[in-house]
Amino acid sequence: MIPLSQVNIGRFKIVAILTPGVFQRLRNMGIFIGDIIEVVKPAPGPVIFKKGNIRVGIGTGMAFKIMVIPVKEK
Repeated sequence: MIPLSQVNIGRFKIVAILTPGVFQRLRNMGIFIGDIIEVVKPAPGPVIFKKGNIRVGIGTGMAFKIMVIPVKEK
């Protein structure tokens, strides 16, 4: 598992969200544990990722609390 704040461009699966506040904010945006996301702009600065047709920008501190694993390309 790697914090979202430390990954490069690519596809990742969300496997854990470390704090209830971050979990709630992501849930309100329709993002859940188990979702596949695509990072289009990694840290430093805001992390921007896509889920389907939705783009989301979050701060590095929030991204540090989202644990992901790489998704292998088929």
